[in-house]
Amino acid sequence: MDIDTLNGLKACTLFKGLADDELIQLMHKVRYRVHVYERGDVLTLAGAPCRHANIVVSGEMSAKLISPSGHVIRMDLHHAGQLLAPAFLFIKDGAYPVTIEAEKTSRVLRIGADDLRSMLQMEPRIAMNLVGILANNIHFLTKKVGLLSMTVREKVAAYIKTEIKRQGSTSITVTMSRQKLADEMGIQKYSLQRCLHELQEEGAIHINGRQMDVVNLALI
Repeated sequence: MDIDTLNGLKACTLFKGLADDELIQLMHKVRYRVHVYERGDVLTLAGAPCRHANIVVSGEMSAKLISPSGHVIRMDLHHAGQLLAPAFLFIKDGAYPVTIEAEKTSRVLRIGADDLRSMLQMEPRIAMNLVGILANNIHFLTKKVGLLSMTVREKVAAYIKTEIKRQGSTSITVTMSRQKLADEMGIQKYSLQRCLHELQEEGAIHINGRQMDVVNLALI
Protein backbone atom coordinates (compact mmCIF):
# COMPACT_ATOMS: atom_id res chain seq x y z
CA MET A 1 0.00 0.00 0.00
CA ASP A 2 1.43 3.38 -1.01
CA ILE A 3 1.73 6.20 1.52
CA ASP A 4 -0.96 8.36 -0.15
CA THR A 5 -3.51 5.55 0.07
CA LEU A 6 -2.58 4.88 3.69
CA ASN A 7 -2.97 8.56 4.58
CA GLY A 8 -6.35 8.66 2.84
CA LEU A 9 -7.54 5.66 4.87
CA LYS A 10 -6.17 7.13 8.11
CA ALA A 11 -8.32 10.21 7.44
CA CYS A 12 -11.41 8.02 7.18
CA THR A 13 -13.56 7.89 10.33
CA LEU A 14 -14.23 4.21 9.58
CA PHE A 15 -10.69 3.39 10.76
CA LYS A 16 -10.61 5.77 13.73
CA GLY A 17 -8.63 4.28 16.63
CA LEU A 18 -6.51 1.93 14.50
CA ALA A 19 -2.73 2.32 14.46
CA ASP A 20 -0.92 2.38 11.11
CA ASP A 21 0.32 -1.20 11.45
CA GLU A 22 -3.16 -2.43 12.44
CA LEU A 23 -4.70 -0.74 9.42
CA ILE A 24 -2.07 -2.12 7.04
CA GLN A 25 -2.50 -5.65 8.40
CA LEU A 26 -6.27 -5.37 8.11
CA MET A 27 -6.11 -4.21 4.49
CA HIS A 28 -3.86 -7.17 3.66
CA LYS A 29 -6.73 -9.46 4.64
CA VAL A 30 -9.27 -8.03 2.17
CA ARG A 31 -9.44 -7.33 -1.54
CA TYR A 32 -9.47 -3.74 -2.68
CA ARG A 33 -8.59 -1.62 -5.69
CA VAL A 34 -7.77 2.06 -6.06
CA HIS A 35 -9.40 3.77 -9.06
CA VAL A 36 -8.43 7.14 -10.50
CA TYR A 37 -11.12 9.55 -11.75
CA GLU A 38 -10.41 12.69 -13.71
CA ARG A 39 -12.59 15.77 -13.36
CA GLY A 40 -16.05 15.04 -14.77
CA ASP A 41 -15.61 11.26 -14.68
CA VAL A 42 -18.64 9.45 -13.23
CA LEU A 43 -18.11 6.86 -10.52
CA THR A 44 -21.75 5.77 -10.63
CA LEU A 45 -25.14 6.89 -11.87
CA ALA A 46 -28.19 7.18 -9.65
CA GLY A 47 -30.04 3.86 -9.67
CA ALA A 48 -26.96 1.70 -10.27
CA PRO A 49 -26.52 -1.29 -7.91
CA CYS A 50 -24.44 -0.52 -4.80
CA ARG A 51 -21.95 -3.39 -4.42
CA HIS A 52 -18.82 -1.71 -3.08
CA ALA A 53 -17.72 0.52 -0.23
CA ASN A 54 -16.02 3.54 -1.78
CA ILE A 55 -13.55 5.64 0.21
CA VAL A 56 -12.16 8.87 -1.24
CA VAL A 57 -8.38 8.64 -0.85
CA SER A 58 -7.64 12.00 -2.46
CA GLY A 59 -9.45 14.70 -4.44
CA GLU A 60 -13.15 15.59 -4.35
CA MET A 61 -16.21 13.59 -5.39
CA SER A 62 -19.61 15.25 -5.77
CA ALA A 63 -22.92 13.53 -5.04
CA LYS A 64 -25.75 14.98 -7.14
CA LEU A 65 -29.46 14.52 -7.69
CA ILE A 66 -30.34 15.16 -11.34
CA SER A 67 -33.98 15.61 -12.33
CA PRO A 68 -35.37 14.39 -15.70
CA SER A 69 -35.31 18.03 -16.84
CA GLY A 70 -31.61 18.28 -16.03
CA HIS A 71 -31.92 20.35 -12.84
CA VAL A 72 -29.02 19.53 -10.50
CA ILE A 73 -29.01 19.51 -6.70
CA ARG A 74 -25.61 18.83 -5.18
CA MET A 75 -26.27 16.79 -2.05
CA ASP A 76 -22.69 16.66 -0.78
CA LEU A 77 -19.04 17.18 -1.67
CA HIS A 78 -16.84 14.34 -0.43
CA HIS A 79 -13.17 14.91 0.43
CA ALA A 80 -10.31 12.56 1.28
CA GLY A 81 -11.27 10.09 4.00
CA GLN A 82 -15.02 10.11 3.34
CA LEU A 83 -17.25 7.16 2.47
CA LEU A 84 -19.64 7.43 -0.48
CA ALA A 85 -23.25 6.39 0.31
CA PRO A 86 -22.26 3.60 2.75
CA ALA A 87 -25.77 2.80 4.03
CA PHE A 88 -27.03 1.54 0.67
CA LEU A 89 -24.46 -1.27 0.68
CA PHE A 90 -26.46 -2.99 3.43
CA ILE A 91 -29.89 -2.70 1.81
CA LYS A 92 -31.23 -5.65 -0.16
CA ASP A 93 -30.95 -4.74 -3.85
CA GLY A 94 -29.54 -1.40 -2.69
CA ALA A 95 -28.91 1.20 -5.38
CA TYR A 96 -27.09 4.51 -5.36
CA PRO A 97 -29.59 7.34 -4.77
CA VAL A 98 -27.30 9.90 -6.39
CA THR A 99 -24.90 10.32 -9.28
CA ILE A 100 -21.31 10.57 -8.07
CA GLU A 101 -18.64 12.28 -10.18
CA ALA A 102 -15.18 13.73 -9.72
CA GLU A 103 -14.82 17.48 -9.15
CA LYS A 104 -11.06 17.18 -9.64
CA THR A 105 -8.58 14.35 -10.17
CA SER A 106 -9.46 11.89 -7.43
CA ARG A 107 -8.48 8.45 -6.15
CA VAL A 108 -11.14 6.18 -4.70
CA LEU A 109 -10.50 2.91 -2.89
CA ARG A 110 -13.17 0.29 -3.51
CA ILE A 111 -13.87 -2.67 -1.23
CA GLY A 112 -16.42 -5.35 -2.09
CA ALA A 113 -19.46 -5.79 0.17
CA ASP A 114 -18.33 -9.22 1.41
CA ASP A 115 -14.86 -7.94 2.27
CA LEU A 116 -16.32 -5.00 4.18
CA ARG A 117 -18.51 -7.37 6.18
CA SER A 118 -15.40 -9.43 6.98
CA MET A 119 -13.66 -6.28 8.22
CA LEU A 120 -16.61 -5.47 10.48
CA GLN A 121 -16.45 -8.97 11.97
CA MET A 122 -12.67 -8.91 12.41
CA GLU A 123 -12.51 -5.48 14.05
CA PRO A 124 -15.35 -4.30 16.36
CA ARG A 125 -13.92 -0.76 16.39
CA ILE A 126 -14.69 -0.45 12.68
CA ALA A 127 -18.26 -1.66 13.25
CA MET A 128 -18.79 1.02 15.93
CA ASN A 129 -17.20 3.67 13.72
CA LEU A 130 -19.59 2.74 10.91
CA VAL A 131 -22.58 3.18 13.24
CA GLY A 132 -21.32 6.69 14.00
CA ILE A 133 -20.87 7.48 10.30
CA LEU A 134 -24.39 6.32 9.45
CA ALA A 135 -25.85 8.35 12.33
CA ASN A 136 -24.03 11.48 11.15
CA ASN A 137 -25.25 10.88 7.60
CA ILE A 138 -28.87 10.70 8.80
CA HIS A 139 -28.38 13.98 10.68
CA PHE A 140 -26.84 15.62 7.60
CA LEU A 141 -29.63 14.45 5.31
CA THR A 142 -32.29 15.65 7.76
CA LYS A 143 -30.74 19.12 7.69
CA LYS A 144 -30.45 18.95 3.89
CA VAL A 145 -34.14 18.12 3.50
CA GLY A 146 -34.95 21.07 5.75
CA LEU A 147 -32.80 23.32 3.57
CA LEU A 148 -34.53 22.18 0.38
CA SER A 149 -37.93 23.15 1.82
CA MET A 150 -36.81 26.76 2.38
CA THR A 151 -37.42 29.71 0.09
CA VAL A 152 -34.50 31.03 -1.98
CA ARG A 153 -33.95 33.91 0.44
CA GLU A 154 -34.03 31.60 3.46
CA LYS A 155 -31.45 29.32 1.81
CA VAL A 156 -29.14 32.24 1.03
CA ALA A 157 -29.56 33.60 4.57
CA ALA A 158 -28.77 30.18 6.06
CA TYR A 159 -25.63 29.93 3.89
CA ILE A 160 -24.42 33.40 4.88
CA LYS A 161 -24.99 32.80 8.61
CA THR A 162 -23.26 29.41 8.44
CA GLU A 163 -20.24 30.92 6.69
CA ILE A 164 -20.01 33.79 9.17
CA LYS A 165 -19.84 31.23 11.97
CA ARG A 166 -17.42 28.94 10.10
CA GLN A 167 -15.05 31.70 8.97
CA GLY A 168 -15.37 33.71 12.17
CA SER A 169 -15.98 36.99 10.38
CA THR A 170 -18.73 39.04 8.75
CA SER A 171 -16.37 39.44 5.79
CA ILE A 172 -16.66 36.02 4.20
CA THR A 173 -15.06 34.39 1.19
CA VAL A 174 -17.38 32.47 -1.11
CA THR A 175 -15.25 29.42 -1.91
CA MET A 176 -17.28 28.06 -4.82
CA SER A 177 -18.66 29.38 -8.09
CA ARG A 178 -22.18 30.80 -8.26
CA GLN A 179 -23.30 27.73 -10.21
CA LYS A 180 -21.91 25.31 -7.63
CA LEU A 181 -23.40 27.34 -4.81
CA ALA A 182 -26.79 27.29 -6.54
CA ASP A 183 -26.48 23.51 -7.01
CA GLU A 184 -25.65 23.18 -3.30
CA MET A 185 -28.84 25.01 -2.41
CA GLY A 186 -30.98 23.25 -5.00
CA ILE A 187 -31.94 26.46 -6.82
CA GLN A 188 -31.35 27.98 -10.24
CA LYS A 189 -28.26 30.15 -10.69
CA TYR A 190 -30.34 33.16 -11.80
CA SER A 191 -32.47 32.86 -8.63
CA LEU A 192 -29.33 32.97 -6.52
CA GLN A 193 -27.96 35.95 -8.45
CA ARG A 194 -31.25 37.82 -8.11
CA CYS A 195 -31.43 37.20 -4.37
CA LEU A 196 -27.84 38.36 -3.82
CA HIS A 197 -28.54 41.47 -5.90
CA GLU A 198 -31.65 42.24 -3.83
CA LEU A 199 -29.72 41.83 -0.56
CA GLN A 200 -27.04 44.16 -1.84
CA GLU A 201 -29.61 46.74 -2.98
CA GLU A 202 -31.22 46.61 0.47
CA GLY A 203 -27.87 47.33 2.13
CA ALA A 204 -27.58 43.93 3.81
CA ILE A 205 -24.39 42.83 2.01
CA HIS A 206 -21.69 44.15 -0.29
CA ILE A 207 -20.21 41.81 -2.89
CA ASN A 208 -16.86 42.17 -4.62
CA GLY A 209 -16.07 39.05 -6.64
CA ARG A 210 -15.94 36.16 -4.20
CA GLN A 211 -15.69 38.47 -1.20
CA MET A 212 -18.94 39.19 0.62
CA ASP A 213 -19.13 41.74 3.43
CA VAL A 214 -22.20 41.44 5.63
CA VAL A 215 -23.14 45.05 6.38
CA ASN A 216 -26.39 44.48 8.26
CA LEU A 217 -27.13 40.93 9.38
CA ALA A 218 -30.55 41.96 10.69
CA LEU A 219 -31.71 42.62 7.10
CA ILE A 220 -30.88 39.13 5.90
